[in-house]
Amino acid sequence: MGNYGNLFGWLIVTGLVLTLLNYPVKAIYRKWVAELDNESSFKRGYLKFQQFIVKYHRFFGLFTTMMLLTHLIIQISYRWVSRTGIIAASLLVLNVILGAYGHYIRKKKRSAWFYVHRTIAVLTTIAIVLHIVMQGR
Repeated sequence: MGNYGNLFGWLIVTGLVLTLLNYPVKAIYRKWVAELDNESSFKRGYLKFQQFIVKYHRFFGLFTTMMLLTHLIIQISYRWVSRTGIIAASLLVLNVILGAYGHYIRKKKRSAWFYVHRTIAVLTTIAIVLHIVMQGR
């Protein structure tokens, strides 16, 4: 069962990477791709990729959360729960709550929640990397 715990842990990482792509994909577009000619095949391809990432951002976050719950159940049932894992999981769940708040209540109006959401995403990433490193010991 420990292998399943590892599998779902890496699925969390995959989902998180897909979720976090939202910001850099938009930033790259604004900085470099937007200036390209509209006839550019690279620009058209990049726009399709960007639209996919932006459109499914919340679903990637939901996928990541579902994998987190599965990982947590496996770890509680068959192994142990680590402090670094609890911290990472708590930050991830907090960020999902903030994202849902922004999507359903604030309805795309940027305010403090948006910047807190981004900051928590960075802290979650750091916590997950720390969790992975600490589990390797």
